This record gives sequence, C-alpha cells and structure tokens, in this order.
Amino acid sequence: MIRRYTLLGGAIALAFGLLYAFRQTIAPNAPDWALILGGVALGAFAGWTLSFRDVLDTRRLQRLVEGLTERRYGDRARIRRPGQIPDLARAIDALAERLSVSEEKKHRREDRLRTILDAMTEAVMVTDADGRVTLTNEVLTELVGFSAEGKTATEAIRHPDLRQAIEDAQLGLPKQLELSVDGAAPGRVLRASVSPLRNQQGVVTVFHDVTAERVADRVRRDFVANAGHELRTPLTAIRGFAETLREGAIEDPDSARGFIDVILRHTKRLQALVDDLADLSRFEGDELELRLEPVLAGALIDEVLRGLEAQSNAKGLTVTSVGLQEAPPVAAEERALEQVLVNLVDNAIKYTPEDGEVRIEVAPQNGEVVIEVANSGPGIAPRHLERVFERVYRVDAGRSRELGGTGLGLSIVKHLVAKIGGQITVDSGGGWTRFQLRVARADSPKSDTDVSRA
Repeated sequence: MIRRYTLLGGAIALAFGLLYAFRQTIAPNAPDWALILGGVALGAFAGWTLSFRDVLDTRRLQRLVEGLTERRYGDRARIRRPGQIPDLARAIDALAERLSVSEEKKHRREDRLRTILDAMTEAVMVTDADGRVTLTNEVLTELVGFSAEGKTATEAIRHPDLRQAIEDAQLGLPKQLELSVDGAAPGRVLRASVSPLRNQQGVVTVFHDVTAERVADRVRRDFVANAGHELRTPLTAIRGFAETLREGAIEDPDSARGFIDVILRHTKRLQALVDDLADLSRFEGDELELRLEPVLAGALIDEVLRGLEAQSNAKGLTVTSVGLQEAPPVAAEERALEQVLVNLVDNAIKYTPEDGEVRIEVAPQNGEVVIEVANSGPGIAPRHLERVFERVYRVDAGRSRELGGTGLGLSIVKHLVAKIGGQITVDSGGGWTRFQLRVARADSPKSDTDVSRA
C-alpha cells in the first residue's frame, strides 16, 4: 500500500512539473489557479485509475473465494503485476490449486471405494451418526429397489430389529441378525452384520443373502423327513409280516405265501427307492459328464410309448402323439433323455384318471425342440408347482405311495435335463398338467454336436 501511495505521489508531482513546463513555454500568462486546478485534475485521474483497477481485482478475488466455498476449484485470479492485492491473489490461486488436487484425489478414492463395493456380492449400507445412509453399493440398490443414499436406514429397509441393531451399533455394540425383506425381490432372507465406525461416526451394515441356504435347509429337512417316512413304511410292513411268519404263520402255506408276496413287494419298493437315491446322488454331482450326440427324439418317444403301452391300456387311457415323425434330432445323451421321457410319461399315466387322456407333442422352436407331456386330471395346485422337482416331495403322498412311486423321479428328471443342457417347466390348469422339456437341436448353434440337416 505504501508503494502504491508513493507511485500516486510521484504521478501528481510529475503532473505538476509538466503543467509548470507547459505554462512557461506555451501559456506564460496563464493564472496560477489554472495550474493548480489542472494538477489536481491530473492527480485525481491518476488516483481513480489506480483505485478502479484495485476495485476490479478485489471483485475478481471475491468471486474466486465464493467459488472455492462452493467447491468450484477450477477458477483462478491470475494477477501478475506487483502489489499487495496481486500477492493476495497469487496466494488464493495457490490455495485453489491445492484444494483442486485434494478434491481430485478424494474423487479418485471414492471411485475406487465405490468400484470395490459394487464388485461385492454382499449388500453394503453406511449410515452416519444421525442414521442417514451416506454410502451404498449396487447390490443394496437392487435389493431395496431404489437408491437409499440420503434416506434413513428405516426408509431403506423397514425392519424394527435392524433399526434397533443400528442404534445399538451407534453406541458401540456390534450385532448380527437375520431378517426377511420385501423389496425388489420379496421373500429374501438376509443375515445382517452391523458394526460401528471409528469414533462413533456412523454404522456400516453388510447384508449376506442366505435365502438359498434357508431354502436348502428346508429342502434338506423335508427330504430327511420324507425319506425316513418312505423307508419306515415298507420296513414296518416287512418286519411285521416276518414276525408273523416266525410266530407260526409259516406253517400255513396259503397265508405264508401271501405274507411272502407282501414282503417281496415292499422289498422291491425299498430297492427302487435305494436305486433312485443312488442315481440322484450320481446325477447331482459334478463328476458325471454326459457326451451329447444327435438323438432322434421322435423315434425315442415312440419307443417309450410302446414300452408303457400295457400300463396305459390297463387304465383305458387315450394316448396321442403329435409331431414325432417331423421332429429333428436333438443334442442329448440317449440313455439320459430316455430316462427323462420314461419318468415323464410314466407319471402322466399314473396320475391320469381311468379313461383319461395323455398327449405328447414335439415341435421345433427357435433352435430347440420342445417336447410337451400333458395329461388330463385334477392337476397340481399352484402352491405345489414350484416344489414338484424337489427330492421326495409329494403333492398327494397317499396316492403316490399307492401308485408305487418313490418321490425321486422328477428330481432325477431335473438333474438329467440340466446335464444335457435343457430346461424343464411345469404348469397346470384347465384340467391338464403339462411338463414342457426344451432341448437344443443337434444342428443348432446352441449345440456342440455335429450333424447335417439331412
């Protein structure tokens, strides 16, 4: 500032000197007051020029500082001349540069953190000390069906136990719990690990989706219970009749023969159950690899129908088939596909009332061959449809045992179809139950087999 006033004084002195020289050479008769007035005017103009430049620089610095407070770090003053205001401007420019570099590093760290979080299979939710969500990942967004950032934890996942766990974690008490959610995917079961951040700055909650584990637990429990019941029934019958024979019934040839026939029938049932369990264990494992080859699906279905013709005739069923001759070859393992078809057609015959109808249709569709096995009858209730492929699951347990089934046939079908790269679905309604099997055509790009269209 002293330097600026020195320059201003020098400018005024120079102005008076020029005016004095002008008066002595050009206007020697000019009055003194004109000289004084001209000097003051020149000095005022010089002072106004310097102060106006300072005002412009000050406004520029003000805008720059306002921009920094609003996190705009790209603007600079760039005042190069000497002086205290330019020195202040250069200091602010240096500060803006450091803030810009720091903000860029912060964004890079946030991007890396978000990339890591989005790559996780678990859902992550970070809340601040007020319980508001400050950070999530894509898994959580898919889980709740919306972006939860900025909302409270209760708005993100409405569950009283979770809210209490977050409040406890805010006090430094970590907790684990399981909860069911009804977000974008209702019915999910989550295991939540709730932990406090350092210095009680918030809480991080990690959600593990354990729905599949709980379903597997339920299926396992049902399997053990149902398999135990399936084994208990024939074993009880065998033991009972064997004890009866030992107590003296063996001395009566007619009764003994009937008891032995019952024992033999239940023994065969046990053998079928054990065989199916062994097959199912083998098909569920990864070690079984099937070699896919072109298989004439129409001819195979015709062979299966002839093999089960006696059973269908015994019940007076009408069995119709459509599209067998025109069916193209499919990519499959012949014995596996045959076992699938035998199970499906045999089930259709068993569960069709007398004088009912069984229908098999084959049609090519979008590089696949669709095989539909349908039977008339009471059908399957909707609550059972999603579970008919589970091990030893029975829609009507009493009727199934009466018909001689082990309860493992459809589970074997599901695993064999997966092994040959196909798909199987079931639906029921309008007096019909339909199992639809999709297998890749042997001449389709979906298939690895090599067979000509001819």
